[in-house]
Amino acid sequence: MLGHWKQLLSAVNNRYLFKEDITCHPGKWTTMERAIQYLREISVQELIYYAMENLQSPIDSGEIQCIWPMWWKSVQHAPSSYINSLAKMGWKAEEVPVVNEVAG
Repeated sequence: MLGHWKQLLSAVNNRYLFKEDITCHPGKWTTMERAIQYLREISVQELIYYAMENLQSPIDSGEIQCIWPMWWKSVQHAPSSYINSLAKMGWKAEEVPVVNEVAG
């Protein structure tokens, strides 16, 4: 099963040469469930374009570190009532949580 997942990620990477060619979410999310789904979609993008090159990185999208650019992209698609609160959330570089931890 793991081999098939890697093949699928590699095939998408070969088909879409640039990260910007894949759109995860066209508009704003409106529920926390959709926000979590969107964050997971972003983490799969990270797997496709960055983690596949690093043999040490996890291949489970939930185990990818939720780095600031991923978080910020998710925040930018938040409803305006959530943006300020979400934008203030942060963590120290040495304590970067994985997507599963952020998704709760």
